[in-house]
Amino acid sequence: MPPTTGVHEPAPAHTPASPKKSALRKAGSGIKLVVTRSIFWAYERGSWQYDVIVLAILLFIFLSPRAWFNDRPTQQLSEVRHLQGIIELSRVNKEVHYLMDARLVESLDQKPEDAIPIILKQHVRRPFTVKSIEAVRDRRHQVILSYTVVVSEE
Repeated sequence: MPPTTGVHEPAPAHTPASPKKSALRKAGSGIKLVVTRSIFWAYERGSWQYDVIVLAILLFIFLSPRAWFNDRPTQQLSEVRHLQGIIELSRVNKEVHYLMDARLVESLDQKPEDAIPIILKQHVRRPFTVKSIEAVRDRRHQVILSYTVVVSEE
């Protein structure tokens, strides 16, 4: 048997952590546990924690302003066929883009270049200049569905 020495180095003195630091560590680890469980959805269904998370999600969905998401519905051509008229697509400074239903333009029995300013005079009610007119066609049947009109307001 190997000889043993009776002298051991004394262990460093362990200083107990102050009660403030240990309380902060416990609170921090508790908060970390709650956040981790919430992010990974680790609560049982039907528990009060689960219900609180669901409530928070619903409140976010229904109470957050639309402006946060910059979500504006886009106008589809199929909707233009059912809404006979003029739709303002965008407005940048004094330049305005309109979408006009082809049936409205064709109802005047004139060329589109002549009929569109007449129709827009009733709608805009300010002096304007038509900068461009572009026909929007159905790809399959090559039928004109509407006209994209760019107007410069004076």
